Amino acid sequence: MDLSTFSRRIRRADFLDGLGIFVEADRVFLAHVRKRLLRVALGKSASYPLAAASRAEERARTLTDAVAAFTSSTRLRSATVHLCLARQDIILNRLVLPAAATENLRQVLEYEIERVIPLPRDEVFFDYQVRTSGEGEAARLAVLVVSVPRRLIQLYLDALDGAGMRPKAVGIAASALGDYVAFCRGTLAGPVAMLTATGGGALELATFLDERLVASHVLRDSKRPSPGDLQAMVRRDLEAVFQVAETEVEMLEAGADDSSGSDLVALARGRLDAGEEFFDRSQPSLIPAIGAALGAVREGVVGINLLPEEQRPGIQEGLFVPIVLLVAAIVLAFLYGGSVIVRDEMTRRALARRVEELEPQVATVRKQEAEARKLQEKIATLTADADRRMVQFLQELTDRIPTDAYLTTMRYRNGRIEIDGFAGKASELIQILESSPMFRNVQFTSPTTAGQAGQERFSIVLEVEG
Repeated sequence: MDLSTFSRRIRRADFLDGLGIFVEADRVFLAHVRKRLLRVALGKSASYPLAAASRAEERARTLTDAVAAFTSSTRLRSATVHLCLARQDIILNRLVLPAAATENLRQVLEYEIERVIPLPRDEVFFDYQVRTSGEGEAARLAVLVVSVPRRLIQLYLDALDGAGMRPKAVGIAASALGDYVAFCRGTLAGPVAMLTATGGGALELATFLDERLVASHVLRDSKRPSPGDLQAMVRRDLEAVFQVAETEVEMLEAGADDSSGSDLVALARGRLDAGEEFFDRSQPSLIPAIGAALGAVREGVVGINLLPEEQRPGIQEGLFVPIVLLVAAIVLAFLYGGSVIVRDEMTRRALARRVEELEPQVATVRKQEAEARKLQEKIATLTADADRRMVQFLQELTDRIPTDAYLTTMRYRNGRIEIDGFAGKASELIQILESSPMFRNVQFTSPTTAGQAGQERFSIVLEVEG
Protein backbone atom coordinates (compact mmCIF):
# COMPACT_ATOMS: atom_id res chain seq x y z
CA MET A 1 0.00 0.00 0.00
CA ASP A 2 1.57 3.34 -1.12
CA LEU A 3 1.50 6.52 0.94
CA SER A 4 -1.41 8.14 -0.93
CA THR A 5 -3.55 5.03 -0.54
CA PHE A 6 -2.67 4.78 3.15
CA SER A 7 -3.52 8.47 3.66
CA ARG A 8 -6.88 7.95 1.99
CA ARG A 9 -7.62 4.95 4.19
CA ILE A 10 -6.75 6.89 7.35
CA ARG A 11 -9.07 9.76 6.40
CA ARG A 12 -11.90 7.25 6.06
CA ALA A 13 -11.34 5.52 9.38
CA ASP A 14 -14.56 5.35 11.36
CA PHE A 15 -16.93 3.19 13.40
CA LEU A 16 -19.94 2.63 11.13
CA ASP A 17 -22.52 0.07 10.10
CA GLY A 18 -23.75 0.20 6.51
CA LEU A 19 -26.75 -1.50 4.94
CA GLY A 20 -26.74 -1.90 1.16
CA ILE A 21 -30.06 -2.70 -0.53
CA PHE A 22 -30.07 -3.71 -4.20
CA VAL A 23 -33.52 -4.01 -5.80
CA GLU A 24 -33.66 -6.27 -8.87
CA ALA A 25 -36.62 -7.21 -11.04
CA ASP A 26 -37.87 -10.04 -8.83
CA ARG A 27 -35.54 -10.10 -5.81
CA VAL A 28 -33.93 -7.75 -3.30
CA PHE A 29 -30.36 -8.31 -2.10
CA LEU A 30 -29.18 -6.97 1.27
CA ALA A 31 -25.68 -6.73 2.71
CA HIS A 32 -24.50 -5.51 6.10
CA VAL A 33 -20.95 -4.10 6.22
CA ARG A 34 -19.18 -3.13 9.46
CA LYS A 35 -16.30 -0.65 9.64
CA ARG A 36 -14.16 -0.53 12.76
CA LEU A 37 -11.41 2.03 12.20
CA LEU A 38 -9.59 0.57 9.14
CA ARG A 39 -11.13 -2.91 9.26
CA VAL A 40 -14.11 -3.46 6.96
CA ALA A 41 -16.02 -6.71 7.32
CA LEU A 42 -19.00 -8.22 5.56
CA GLY A 43 -21.65 -9.22 8.07
CA LYS A 44 -24.76 -11.04 7.03
CA SER A 45 -26.07 -10.96 3.46
CA ALA A 46 -29.31 -12.35 2.09
CA SER A 47 -31.81 -12.12 -0.74
CA TYR A 48 -35.60 -12.18 -0.68
CA PRO A 49 -38.25 -12.49 -3.40
CA LEU A 50 -40.17 -9.41 -4.53
CA ALA A 51 -43.53 -9.03 -6.21
CA ALA A 52 -43.48 -7.97 -9.85
CA ALA A 53 -43.08 -4.28 -10.67
CA SER A 54 -46.56 -4.28 -12.24
CA ARG A 55 -48.04 -4.89 -8.75
CA ALA A 56 -46.68 -1.76 -7.06
CA GLU A 57 -48.46 -2.05 -3.70
CA GLU A 58 -47.58 -5.71 -3.28
CA ARG A 59 -43.98 -5.02 -4.37
CA ALA A 60 -43.64 -2.28 -1.75
CA ARG A 61 -45.10 -4.55 0.93
CA THR A 62 -42.72 -7.43 0.10
CA LEU A 63 -39.77 -4.99 0.15
CA THR A 64 -40.82 -3.72 3.60
CA ASP A 65 -41.15 -7.29 4.88
CA ALA A 66 -37.76 -8.29 3.44
CA VAL A 67 -35.87 -5.37 5.00
CA ALA A 68 -37.67 -5.81 8.33
CA ALA A 69 -36.85 -9.53 8.37
CA PHE A 70 -33.18 -8.87 7.55
CA THR A 71 -32.68 -6.14 10.15
CA SER A 72 -34.47 -8.25 12.74
CA SER A 73 -32.31 -11.30 12.05
CA THR A 74 -29.12 -9.21 12.23
CA ARG A 75 -30.35 -7.08 15.16
CA LEU A 76 -29.36 -4.08 13.06
CA ARG A 77 -31.16 -1.23 14.82
CA SER A 78 -29.07 1.62 13.44
CA ALA A 79 -27.14 1.80 10.16
CA THR A 80 -26.44 4.13 7.28
CA VAL A 81 -28.61 2.89 4.42
CA HIS A 82 -27.80 3.14 0.71
CA LEU A 83 -30.40 1.98 -1.81
CA CYS A 84 -29.24 0.67 -5.18
CA LEU A 85 -31.44 0.41 -8.31
CA ALA A 86 -31.10 -2.08 -11.15
CA ARG A 87 -30.16 -0.98 -14.66
CA GLN A 88 -33.67 -1.57 -16.06
CA ASP A 89 -35.10 1.06 -13.67
CA ILE A 90 -32.92 3.95 -14.85
CA ILE A 91 -32.42 6.08 -17.95
CA LEU A 92 -28.92 7.10 -19.11
CA ASN A 93 -28.15 9.86 -21.60
CA ARG A 94 -24.99 11.68 -22.60
CA LEU A 95 -24.77 15.39 -23.41
CA VAL A 96 -21.81 17.30 -24.85
CA LEU A 97 -21.80 20.92 -23.69
CA PRO A 98 -19.42 23.87 -23.96
CA ALA A 99 -17.10 24.33 -20.99
CA ALA A 100 -18.80 27.67 -20.26
CA ALA A 101 -21.67 25.66 -18.76
CA THR A 102 -19.45 24.45 -15.91
CA GLU A 103 -20.34 27.25 -13.48
CA ASN A 104 -24.07 26.59 -13.62
CA LEU A 105 -24.11 23.05 -14.95
CA ARG A 106 -26.95 21.89 -12.72
CA GLN A 107 -29.22 24.68 -13.98
CA VAL A 108 -28.29 23.93 -17.59
CA LEU A 109 -29.20 20.28 -17.12
CA GLU A 110 -32.54 21.30 -15.56
CA TYR A 111 -33.43 22.87 -18.92
CA GLU A 112 -31.86 20.18 -21.11
CA ILE A 113 -33.14 17.08 -19.36
CA GLU A 114 -36.64 17.13 -20.87
CA ARG A 115 -35.04 17.08 -24.32
CA VAL A 116 -33.22 13.80 -23.72
CA ILE A 117 -35.63 11.78 -21.55
CA PRO A 118 -39.24 10.74 -22.31
CA LEU A 119 -40.65 12.11 -19.02
CA PRO A 120 -41.47 15.62 -17.74
CA ARG A 121 -38.77 17.16 -15.55
CA ASP A 122 -40.97 17.19 -12.44
CA GLU A 123 -41.48 13.41 -12.71
CA VAL A 124 -37.80 12.40 -12.43
CA PHE A 125 -34.87 12.58 -10.07
CA PHE A 126 -31.43 12.82 -11.68
CA ASP A 127 -27.71 13.06 -11.07
CA TYR A 128 -24.78 13.32 -13.44
CA GLN A 129 -21.10 12.55 -14.01
CA VAL A 130 -18.97 14.99 -16.02
CA ARG A 131 -15.60 14.85 -17.78
CA THR A 132 -13.79 17.84 -19.31
CA SER A 133 -11.60 17.95 -22.42
CA GLY A 134 -9.50 20.74 -23.90
CA GLU A 135 -8.87 24.30 -22.82
CA GLY A 136 -10.18 27.75 -23.67
CA GLU A 137 -12.95 28.10 -26.25
CA ALA A 138 -12.36 24.55 -27.52
CA ALA A 139 -13.03 23.00 -24.11
CA ARG A 140 -16.03 20.68 -23.88
CA LEU A 141 -17.95 18.79 -21.22
CA ALA A 142 -19.13 15.20 -21.63
CA VAL A 143 -22.01 14.79 -19.19
CA LEU A 144 -23.59 11.43 -18.38
CA VAL A 145 -27.11 12.08 -17.03
CA VAL A 146 -28.59 9.35 -14.83
CA SER A 147 -32.34 9.70 -14.23
CA VAL A 148 -35.11 7.63 -12.66
CA PRO A 149 -38.89 8.12 -12.34
CA ARG A 150 -39.74 9.98 -9.14
CA ARG A 151 -42.70 7.67 -8.42
CA LEU A 152 -40.38 4.62 -8.38
CA ILE A 153 -37.99 6.11 -5.84
CA GLN A 154 -40.90 7.33 -3.71
CA LEU A 155 -42.38 3.81 -3.76
CA TYR A 156 -39.12 2.35 -2.43
CA LEU A 157 -38.59 5.15 0.11
CA ASP A 158 -42.07 4.62 1.54
CA ALA A 159 -41.45 0.86 1.69
CA LEU A 160 -38.17 1.35 3.57
CA ASP A 161 -39.81 3.85 5.93
CA GLY A 162 -42.25 1.09 6.78
CA ALA A 163 -39.28 -1.03 7.87
CA GLY A 164 -37.80 1.82 9.92
CA MET A 165 -34.99 2.56 7.45
CA ARG A 166 -34.30 5.85 5.66
CA PRO A 167 -31.74 5.79 2.81
CA LYS A 168 -29.07 8.46 2.77
CA ALA A 169 -28.40 7.83 -0.91
CA VAL A 170 -30.04 6.18 -3.91
CA GLY A 171 -27.51 4.89 -6.41
CA ILE A 172 -27.43 2.46 -9.32
CA ALA A 173 -25.92 -0.98 -9.80
CA ALA A 174 -23.05 0.32 -11.94
CA SER A 175 -21.93 2.94 -9.41
CA ALA A 176 -22.12 0.35 -6.62
CA LEU A 177 -19.87 -1.96 -8.66
CA GLY A 178 -17.44 0.93 -9.10
CA ASP A 179 -17.37 1.54 -5.35
CA TYR A 180 -16.78 -2.19 -4.75
CA VAL A 181 -13.82 -2.32 -7.17
CA ALA A 182 -12.37 0.95 -5.85
CA PHE A 183 -12.46 -0.45 -2.30
CA CYS A 184 -10.91 -3.77 -3.30
CA ARG A 185 -8.10 -2.17 -5.30
CA GLY A 186 -7.73 1.12 -3.48
CA THR A 187 -8.30 3.07 -6.71
CA LEU A 188 -10.51 3.34 -9.78
CA ALA A 189 -8.32 5.64 -11.84
CA GLY A 190 -7.53 3.87 -15.11
CA PRO A 191 -10.08 2.76 -17.71
CA VAL A 192 -11.85 -0.40 -16.56
CA ALA A 193 -14.97 -2.19 -17.78
CA MET A 194 -17.27 -4.47 -15.77
CA LEU A 195 -19.54 -7.12 -17.25
CA THR A 196 -22.21 -8.48 -14.91
CA ALA A 197 -25.36 -10.55 -15.22
CA THR A 198 -28.68 -8.77 -14.62
CA GLY A 199 -32.26 -9.95 -14.23
CA GLY A 200 -33.84 -11.72 -17.19
CA GLY A 201 -30.60 -13.26 -18.46
CA ALA A 202 -29.24 -9.96 -19.85
CA LEU A 203 -25.76 -8.52 -19.26
CA GLU A 204 -24.71 -5.04 -18.19
CA LEU A 205 -21.48 -3.52 -19.47
CA ALA A 206 -20.30 -0.54 -17.39
CA THR A 207 -17.19 1.53 -18.16
CA PHE A 208 -15.29 3.69 -15.65
CA LEU A 209 -12.55 6.29 -15.92
CA ASP A 210 -11.03 8.46 -13.16
CA GLU A 211 -13.59 7.31 -10.57
CA ARG A 212 -16.45 8.31 -12.87
CA LEU A 213 -19.04 6.22 -14.66
CA VAL A 214 -18.59 6.71 -18.41
CA ALA A 215 -21.37 4.49 -19.79
CA SER A 216 -23.63 1.54 -19.02
CA HIS A 217 -25.20 -0.73 -21.64
CA VAL A 218 -27.70 -3.57 -21.35
CA LEU A 219 -26.82 -6.48 -23.66
CA ARG A 220 -30.03 -8.42 -24.24
CA ASP A 221 -28.94 -10.80 -27.01
CA SER A 222 -28.88 -14.41 -26.00
CA LYS A 223 -25.36 -14.77 -27.39
CA ARG A 224 -22.53 -13.28 -25.35
CA PRO A 225 -20.49 -10.72 -27.36
CA SER A 226 -16.95 -11.73 -28.21
CA PRO A 227 -14.04 -10.13 -26.32
CA GLY A 228 -13.29 -8.09 -29.43
CA ASP A 229 -16.85 -6.76 -29.64
CA LEU A 230 -16.81 -5.87 -25.94
CA GLN A 231 -13.50 -4.01 -26.34
CA ALA A 232 -14.92 -2.11 -29.34
CA MET A 233 -17.93 -0.99 -27.29
CA VAL A 234 -15.72 0.17 -24.42
CA ARG A 235 -13.42 2.08 -26.77
CA ARG A 236 -16.39 3.91 -28.31
CA ASP A 237 -17.61 4.86 -24.84
CA LEU A 238 -14.18 6.21 -23.89
CA GLU A 239 -13.91 8.20 -27.12
CA ALA A 240 -17.29 9.81 -26.30
CA VAL A 241 -15.64 11.29 -23.19
CA PHE A 242 -12.49 12.34 -25.05
CA GLN A 243 -10.30 9.41 -23.97
CA VAL A 244 -8.44 7.18 -26.45
CA ALA A 245 -7.61 3.69 -25.19
CA GLU A 246 -4.17 2.80 -26.54
CA THR A 247 -4.27 -0.76 -25.18
CA GLU A 248 -6.94 -3.27 -24.25
CA VAL A 249 -9.17 -2.10 -21.45
CA GLU A 250 -9.24 -4.38 -18.42
CA MET A 251 -12.48 -6.38 -18.18
CA LEU A 252 -13.87 -7.48 -14.79
CA GLU A 253 -16.72 -9.99 -14.75
CA ALA A 254 -19.20 -11.58 -12.36
CA GLY A 255 -22.06 -13.93 -13.16
CA ALA A 256 -21.32 -13.89 -16.91
CA ASP A 257 -20.96 -17.27 -18.61
CA ASP A 258 -17.71 -18.04 -20.43
CA SER A 259 -15.99 -15.31 -18.45
CA SER A 260 -12.60 -14.30 -19.84
CA GLY A 261 -11.94 -11.37 -17.50
CA SER A 262 -10.89 -11.06 -13.88
CA ASP A 263 -13.40 -12.31 -11.32
CA LEU A 264 -15.08 -9.50 -9.38
CA VAL A 265 -15.69 -11.69 -6.35
CA ALA A 266 -12.03 -12.71 -6.07
CA LEU A 267 -10.96 -9.06 -5.94
CA ALA A 268 -12.25 -8.83 -2.36
CA ARG A 269 -9.75 -11.35 -0.99
CA GLY A 270 -7.40 -9.65 1.44
CA ARG A 271 -9.44 -6.43 1.48
CA LEU A 272 -12.93 -7.36 2.64
CA ASP A 273 -13.15 -9.47 5.76
CA ALA A 274 -15.69 -12.09 4.64
CA GLY A 275 -16.24 -15.79 5.17
CA GLU A 276 -15.20 -18.37 2.61
CA GLU A 277 -18.85 -18.97 1.70
CA PHE A 278 -18.87 -15.51 0.10
CA PHE A 279 -15.98 -16.37 -2.21
CA ASP A 280 -17.17 -19.91 -2.93
CA ARG A 281 -20.92 -19.45 -3.38
CA SER A 282 -21.48 -15.71 -3.75
CA GLN A 283 -24.41 -14.57 -5.87
CA PRO A 284 -23.34 -12.06 -8.56
CA SER A 285 -26.30 -9.79 -7.76
CA LEU A 286 -25.06 -9.53 -4.17
CA ILE A 287 -22.03 -7.47 -5.27
CA PRO A 288 -24.03 -4.25 -5.98
CA ALA A 289 -25.58 -4.58 -2.50
CA ILE A 290 -22.08 -4.88 -0.99
CA GLY A 291 -20.92 -1.91 -3.07
CA ALA A 292 -23.87 0.14 -1.80
CA ALA A 293 -23.03 -0.86 1.80
CA LEU A 294 -19.40 0.17 1.24
CA GLY A 295 -20.64 3.56 0.09
CA ALA A 296 -22.71 3.76 3.27
CA VAL A 297 -19.54 3.37 5.39
CA ARG A 298 -17.75 6.12 3.42
CA GLU A 299 -15.84 3.85 1.06
CA GLY A 300 -17.58 5.03 -2.11
CA VAL A 301 -15.86 7.08 -4.83
CA VAL A 302 -18.23 7.18 -7.83
CA GLY A 303 -20.66 9.53 -6.11
CA ILE A 304 -24.00 9.04 -7.89
CA ASN A 305 -26.93 9.93 -5.64
CA LEU A 306 -30.38 10.28 -7.22
CA LEU A 307 -31.94 11.75 -4.08
CA PRO A 308 -32.38 15.55 -4.26
CA GLU A 309 -30.31 17.38 -1.66
CA GLU A 310 -33.40 18.45 0.28
CA GLN A 311 -34.37 14.79 0.79
CA ARG A 312 -30.96 13.56 1.92
CA PRO A 313 -30.64 13.03 5.68
CA GLY A 314 -27.99 15.15 7.32
CA ILE A 315 -24.60 13.65 7.99
CA GLN A 316 -24.68 11.94 11.36
CA GLU A 317 -21.21 10.42 11.53
CA GLY A 318 -18.15 12.55 12.22
CA LEU A 319 -15.24 12.34 9.78
CA PHE A 320 -11.97 11.18 11.28
CA VAL A 321 -9.02 13.51 10.90
CA PRO A 322 -5.72 12.54 9.31
CA ILE A 323 -3.26 10.44 11.23
CA VAL A 324 -1.28 13.38 12.67
CA LEU A 325 -4.35 14.89 14.31
CA LEU A 326 -5.43 11.47 15.50
CA VAL A 327 -2.09 10.89 17.25
CA ALA A 328 -2.21 14.40 18.75
CA ALA A 329 -5.71 13.70 20.08
CA ILE A 330 -4.49 10.48 21.73
CA VAL A 331 -1.60 12.33 23.41
CA LEU A 332 -3.94 15.03 24.69
CA ALA A 333 -6.31 12.36 25.94
CA PHE A 334 -3.58 10.80 28.10
CA LEU A 335 -2.37 14.18 29.37
CA TYR A 336 -5.64 15.90 30.14
CA GLY A 337 -8.08 13.16 30.94
CA GLY A 338 -9.08 11.69 27.61
CA SER A 339 -11.87 9.73 29.25
CA VAL A 340 -14.06 12.87 29.18
CA ILE A 341 -13.51 13.30 25.44
CA VAL A 342 -14.19 9.65 24.75
CA ARG A 343 -17.34 9.70 26.87
CA ASP A 344 -18.60 12.83 25.09
CA GLU A 345 -17.92 11.26 21.71
CA MET A 346 -19.74 8.09 22.70
CA THR A 347 -22.69 10.17 23.95
CA ARG A 348 -22.78 12.15 20.72
CA ARG A 349 -22.77 9.00 18.63
CA ALA A 350 -25.48 7.45 20.79
CA LEU A 351 -27.60 10.57 20.31
CA ALA A 352 -26.93 10.50 16.58
CA ARG A 353 -28.07 6.88 16.38
CA ARG A 354 -31.15 7.73 18.43
CA VAL A 355 -31.97 10.60 16.07
CA GLU A 356 -31.72 8.23 13.10
CA GLU A 357 -34.02 5.75 14.84
CA LEU A 358 -36.60 8.47 15.53
CA GLU A 359 -36.53 9.96 12.03
CA PRO A 360 -39.13 7.50 10.61
CA GLN A 361 -41.47 8.28 13.55
CA VAL A 362 -41.00 12.03 12.97
CA ALA A 363 -41.85 11.51 9.31
CA THR A 364 -45.03 9.67 10.33
CA VAL A 365 -46.05 12.49 12.70
CA ARG A 366 -45.44 15.08 10.00
CA LYS A 367 -47.59 13.09 7.61
CA GLN A 368 -50.39 12.95 10.21
CA GLU A 369 -50.08 16.70 10.77
CA ALA A 370 -50.49 17.28 7.04
CA GLU A 371 -53.59 15.09 7.00
CA ALA A 372 -55.02 16.99 10.00
CA ARG A 373 -54.47 20.30 8.23
CA LYS A 374 -56.35 19.01 5.20
CA LEU A 375 -59.27 17.94 7.40
CA GLN A 376 -59.35 21.36 9.09
CA GLU A 377 -59.47 23.02 5.69
CA LYS A 378 -62.42 20.84 4.71
CA ILE A 379 -64.27 21.66 7.95
CA ALA A 380 -63.65 25.37 7.40
CA THR A 381 -65.06 25.06 3.88
CA LEU A 382 -68.17 23.27 5.09
CA THR A 383 -68.89 25.79 7.88
CA ALA A 384 -67.82 28.95 6.07
CA ASP A 385 -71.38 30.11 5.32
CA ALA A 386 -73.05 29.06 8.61
CA ASP A 387 -73.46 32.67 9.86
CA ARG A 388 -74.90 33.82 6.54
CA ARG A 389 -77.50 31.03 6.54
CA MET A 390 -78.58 31.91 10.09
CA VAL A 391 -79.32 35.46 8.97
CA GLN A 392 -81.47 34.01 6.17
CA PHE A 393 -83.46 31.91 8.68
CA LEU A 394 -84.09 34.97 10.88
CA GLN A 395 -85.23 36.99 7.87
CA GLU A 396 -87.62 34.24 6.82
CA LEU A 397 -89.11 34.00 10.32
CA THR A 398 -89.56 37.79 10.40
CA ASP A 399 -91.34 37.77 7.04
CA ARG A 400 -93.61 34.81 7.85
CA ILE A 401 -94.77 35.46 11.42
CA PRO A 402 -97.88 37.76 11.50
CA THR A 403 -97.59 41.25 12.96
CA ASP A 404 -99.95 40.40 15.84
CA ALA A 405 -97.53 37.72 17.06
CA TYR A 406 -94.17 38.09 18.73
CA LEU A 407 -91.42 35.79 20.00
CA THR A 408 -90.07 35.62 23.52
CA THR A 409 -87.29 33.05 22.85
CA MET A 410 -85.59 31.43 19.89
CA ARG A 411 -82.98 28.64 19.93
CA TYR A 412 -81.03 27.13 16.98
CA ARG A 413 -79.26 23.79 17.41
CA ASN A 414 -78.23 21.03 14.96
CA GLY A 415 -80.54 22.19 12.15
CA ARG A 416 -83.59 22.72 14.42
CA ILE A 417 -85.18 26.00 15.54
CA GLU A 418 -87.30 26.24 18.70
CA ILE A 419 -89.46 29.35 19.15
CA ASP A 420 -91.71 30.48 22.03
CA GLY A 421 -94.09 33.45 22.02
CA PHE A 422 -97.64 34.82 21.83
CA ALA A 423 -100.05 35.05 18.88
CA GLY A 424 -103.72 35.83 18.24
CA LYS A 425 -104.23 32.42 16.65
CA ALA A 426 -101.25 30.18 17.40
CA SER A 427 -102.66 27.27 15.36
CA GLU A 428 -102.31 29.30 12.15
CA LEU A 429 -98.55 29.58 12.68
CA ILE A 430 -98.06 25.89 11.83
CA GLN A 431 -99.51 26.30 8.32
CA ILE A 432 -97.72 29.63 7.75
CA LEU A 433 -94.29 28.22 8.62
CA GLU A 434 -94.87 24.96 6.73
CA SER A 435 -95.48 26.97 3.56
CA SER A 436 -91.91 28.33 3.74
CA PRO A 437 -89.37 26.54 1.52
CA MET A 438 -86.80 26.90 4.30
CA PHE A 439 -88.71 24.97 7.01
CA ARG A 440 -90.22 21.53 7.43
CA ASN A 441 -91.72 19.30 10.15
CA VAL A 442 -93.25 22.28 11.97
CA GLN A 443 -95.10 21.22 15.14
CA PHE A 444 -96.06 22.29 18.66
CA THR A 445 -93.85 21.03 21.44
CA SER A 446 -96.62 21.64 24.04
CA PRO A 447 -100.29 22.62 24.04
CA THR A 448 -101.12 26.30 23.58
CA THR A 449 -102.28 28.19 26.65
CA ALA A 450 -104.23 31.43 27.13
CA GLY A 451 -102.17 34.54 27.61
CA GLN A 452 -102.85 38.23 28.16
CA ALA A 453 -105.21 40.29 25.97
CA GLY A 454 -106.78 37.19 24.45
CA GLN A 455 -103.50 35.94 22.92
CA GLU A 456 -102.32 32.33 22.98
CA ARG A 457 -98.97 31.24 24.30
CA PHE A 458 -97.17 28.75 21.95
CA SER A 459 -94.00 26.69 21.76
CA ILE A 460 -93.05 25.43 18.28
CA VAL A 461 -90.13 23.42 16.86
CA LEU A 462 -89.20 23.27 13.16
CA GLU A 463 -86.38 21.87 11.04
CA VAL A 464 -84.45 23.89 8.49
CA GLU A 465 -83.92 22.67 4.94
CA GLY A 466 -80.42 21.89 3.68
